[in-house]
Amino acid sequence: MDKNQQKLIILQGAGNAGKTTTLRSVIETLQGSHNYALVCDDHARGKDRRVVLKSAGGVRVGICTAGDTHAIIEGNYRFFLHHSCDIMITACSRNLSSGRSDVRSSALIGFASGYWESEEVHYNDDSTHVKLIDILHPGEIYEKERIIIGEILKVHS
Repeated sequence: MDKNQQKLIILQGAGNAGKTTTLRSVIETLQGSHNYALVCDDHARGKDRRVVLKSAGGVRVGICTAGDTHAIIEGNYRFFLHHSCDIMITACSRNLSSGRSDVRSSALIGFASGYWESEEVHYNDDSTHVKLIDILHPGEIYEKERIIIGEILKVHS
């Protein structure tokens, strides 16, 4: 895959907003409706998962449903690198009421900028390479799932 097509998708929101449920639904949809094959399934802790799915065209999508601490975010990123993921998707806890950029999502974007060697990744958090998606409550799960699936499918075109 062309290095310029790599993508980082961060689903961020407060606790119990539906991040894990949304990403688990994305995994099921990719496997079912889009025929992605499961390459790796690492049950990180409890209901959280770290998975790698591969499309028929060879695109590797890594999805990590946990993102509560900086250590977990860093572990997710190491997982993505270890599995040579073209698309990296992770949850990231965030206090949306503060209105400030979250340290965890900023760190993840910083990790990606070093990996992709692209200033565009580092300096723009809603770009060709990076998509930040906020989820405010569980009622938005299916809307956010459709957005994430759309971002994944953009990489194929």
